[in-house]
Amino acid sequence: MPTDKLPTERQPTKAKDRVIFLDVLRGFALVGILFANILSWSGIKFIPFEDIIELGNAKVDQELYQYLKFFVDTKFYTLFSLLFGVGFYMQISRNKDNPDFPKLYMRRLSILLLIGVCHTLIWSGDILMLYALMGMVLLALRKIPVSKALMVGLSFYFFPILLDLIYMYTFVPDLPALSKYALKVYPDLSPEHVVTAFQSEKLSMVFKINFHNVIWRWYDFIPSGRPFKVLGLFFLGYYLYSVDFFTVHAKKWKYIASFLLVGLVFTGFSMILKGSNASFSKNWIDMADKLVHEIGQLSLSLSYVCILSRLVDSFPKFFAFNWLKNYGRMSLTSYIGHTVLGIIAFYPIIAWGYFGLLTLVQVYYLALLILAIQLLFSNIWFIYFHFGPIEWLWRCATFGKWFPIKKIK
Repeated sequence: MPTDKLPTERQPTKAKDRVIFLDVLRGFALVGILFANILSWSGIKFIPFEDIIELGNAKVDQELYQYLKFFVDTKFYTLFSLLFGVGFYMQISRNKDNPDFPKLYMRRLSILLLIGVCHTLIWSGDILMLYALMGMVLLALRKIPVSKALMVGLSFYFFPILLDLIYMYTFVPDLPALSKYALKVYPDLSPEHVVTAFQSEKLSMVFKINFHNVIWRWYDFIPSGRPFKVLGLFFLGYYLYSVDFFTVHAKKWKYIASFLLVGLVFTGFSMILKGSNASFSKNWIDMADKLVHEIGQLSLSLSYVCILSRLVDSFPKFFAFNWLKNYGRMSLTSYIGHTVLGIIAFYPIIAWGYFGLLTLVQVYYLALLILAIQLLFSNIWFIYFHFGPIEWLWRCATFGKWFPIKKIK
């Protein structure tokens, strides 16, 4: 290797070297994540049901929420997690002869963890900290053969079902029942208290209630088994990319039909059972619901990959795919941008102060506005720059080197 060049990992990924479909898929995943997470910033998750009815349009909101649960909830973080595994496989492949890779990738993950900590300070629903921590576990398990990644991934993904069974016969019967009069309730604070805190113009009060929500979010990882599921999805993404699923097989009709059918049937069955993936199972019906939900979640998510792959292959020049591609290229910037714009729209300490005041339909109008702003920004940005702004800083901090960001015309 010439001495004036850095190892492959140390060079910016050139546009021609990127797998375009993965950027499109990443952008598509971000759209779903925005529509799922805006339930928190808007306050819809915490508003008592009786107050939601007083806002008006309750029937339409309820129908819209059911569609959200069926097609969006948990499906798009699944896509994002699979893509993390894909990225890891690509880095491993490029650096199999680089002895410095583990140290370098650990540094990359440590910086991601720091970004996640900062993000968590302003919003409790951050996923970056968990991704960084599970990424460290993935790095430690990197020597597992690719041929076994599928089995390992599915084992981690479904492991929370076994844990839930153990919980059900140990401490769960002693847990107090919570009155479910809002989408999200806490045992120590009423939904009204949470809404009042976020509607406050006192920064200290907002930080205090956000920290409270952070603690309970990480507690919720116990019944949901989210860390194991995320790690399992990392391995599944790792495996699927190694067998050319995203670039070759996803567009085949047999996979589109199979994953879509299984996803629709199992997700529909889960909706009928009306369990909660984020709660401890108290009986065998709850256990069955979790199993059915997990199968539906993974299958429906993979069907999205297949359908989008087919569409991109059939209509490669369609303008929306180019917009999604650029949106996905700055996925970290876009993800944190969701939170920043959401806070601007809903928290009175910053700007508009719509927290707890809008119906779900109105909230989604604002989500469309946020999406439009971000799509426009990302597509203008990449006319002039190689990387998204936070992606560029992340890369520079990882390698301790200032990479050129501006395109030379």
